Amino acid sequence: MSGETIECMPSAELQQLPGSVTCSDSPVKAPDSDDSEIGQTPADMVPKSKPLAKADPSPVQHSFRARCKAWLKELLRFAGPGWLICIALIDPGNYEGDIQAGAGYQYALIWIIWWATIAEICIQALTIRLGLYARRDLGQACRETYPRWVTIALWILSEIGMMATDLLQVIGFGVATEILFGIPLYAGVLLSFATTLLLLSTQYVSFRLLEIIVIVLVFIMSITFFIQWGMVDTDGAALLRGWVVPSIPSGSALILLSQIGASVSPHNVFLQSALVQTRTVDRTKKALRSATMFNIIEMTIPMMLAFVVNLAVIALAAQGFYNSPAVDVNPNDITLRDTCKLIHRVYANSGAGCILFGISLLASAQSATISATYAGQIVMEGFLNIRLPLWLRNLTTRTITIVPGLFIAIFAGNNGSGLALLISSSILSGVIPFLIVPLLKFTNSAACMGPYRNSWYVRWPMWTLTLAIIAANLYLIAGAGGNRTLRQALSSGGPGSTAGIVFTVIIGLLYVGFLVYLMLRPVGIVGDAYDIDDGVMGLVESGFETHVRMEPKPVPNEPTRPEPAFLPPDAHSAEDAPLGKNFSEQSLSEDASS
Repeated sequence: MSGETIECMPSAELQQLPGSVTCSDSPVKAPDSDDSEIGQTPADMVPKSKPLAKADPSPVQHSFRARCKAWLKELLRFAGPGWLICIALIDPGNYEGDIQAGAGYQYALIWIIWWATIAEICIQALTIRLGLYARRDLGQACRETYPRWVTIALWILSEIGMMATDLLQVIGFGVATEILFGIPLYAGVLLSFATTLLLLSTQYVSFRLLEIIVIVLVFIMSITFFIQWGMVDTDGAALLRGWVVPSIPSGSALILLSQIGASVSPHNVFLQSALVQTRTVDRTKKALRSATMFNIIEMTIPMMLAFVVNLAVIALAAQGFYNSPAVDVNPNDITLRDTCKLIHRVYANSGAGCILFGISLLASAQSATISATYAGQIVMEGFLNIRLPLWLRNLTTRTITIVPGLFIAIFAGNNGSGLALLISSSILSGVIPFLIVPLLKFTNSAACMGPYRNSWYVRWPMWTLTLAIIAANLYLIAGAGGNRTLRQALSSGGPGSTAGIVFTVIIGLLYVGFLVYLMLRPVGIVGDAYDIDDGVMGLVESGFETHVRMEPKPVPNEPTRPEPAFLPPDAHSAEDAPLGKNFSEQSLSEDASS
């Protein structure tokens, strides 16, 4: 074998074979048979051992981790608005309703909180679509399509809801300061001015900072109630039965009505449709679909957390106050201030229970005030195209609501504060249908949303939900029996009852008539859904379909919309897009760039 050569495989290929020997690509002489035995390798040809390199993860694993990381990063970019929205479900109005529901009916009314939360999630999903695709909040859309008198009427109803919401927070803040610091109720009501203005001033540093503050407040109130929930023994079977089986016990109409209004809050319809526009989203079909998904997920998570917090409050009241010999107060008369005393009395081994309740109530009232103030600015700017600084908006609304708040604090005191909270929440329940109907009309309309309007499997369930809320309002306000109902108040007879019945019938006819008008009136072209970069756009109207490239159609005599006051100075950065431009100029500039 002397003189022969052995051709080596490339080392890269040899390394793939187990136990292979790495050699150079150049030919080497074969060993003489005399010098080495068959099957033996010369010492100079034995490869030196090298440490094995750590195996890299497979491409599939690496790709999955990268996708998850990118998905979470994108979700965090949209985080913020959902936490501002969820506050409405855990404000002082919810606390009062939860405590009276648990103390008077144990777990029987959990079902209304669950379905009100689901309804709120569905409604907020539509507001997200309106804000992203049409680039309008609900107030702007109403102003651009409805007659002036309808716009003014809707604005007045919205402002009534805003004042009722603000009254909830004012009373809740006053009760919290009384519990924690011993300040009189009226002094706490006045103090709410200063604290809200102080927190709102953080927007001038960063709007993200304000969102983080609100998120921290939500977690504080959640943790405090979870701690208190852990101190009691919950009847799981009764809780599940109250969650699944609907029931309307006698005398619970006001609590049910207040839970609907406190959960399906009117100001959230305006707040969500505006806040989703504060994140930069490309005007492409894929980007908008992705943004819609992330916003809905980001909104649903805190909503579910809010529902669990409500469960904790009900469980605390149901286990401690329901048919308890230590409770000497009628369940319908238990107020937030009484709750602290009852926690001390029933849970004697928990001295911190009252303090925890006061902290959660303070965090709830303060965070809810922040979101309500922003919503009030959006309402005024959207319907009337009037911009006020946030501090002036807060001062204006607080000046209006401070009068009934101080009246309740001074004359009604602790006994009247609970009833005032329930009535304020019930007012919200009466207002919400006037906002859901226009929202459905806009998102169902091809003139507003183009091919991105609601599909039939969204339209019909949402109309069913809307009619159910209207029917519940009419029944709980006028038809339900028991204590603290309109039916009981008007059943005494006499001239006063007759006048009350006539007045109720007139208000009811106006209520239903205006809703029917909003349902039947068609909406015109509004919004910017036609400038989405997806090529040819399909417009479906009146049973036929046309495929045209729609050009921007500016609204005649439409003034340039000022930049919203609730956006911080750094909203024009790459992370935060300005909410307001004149939409015709914005559409033309985007068409030119494309």
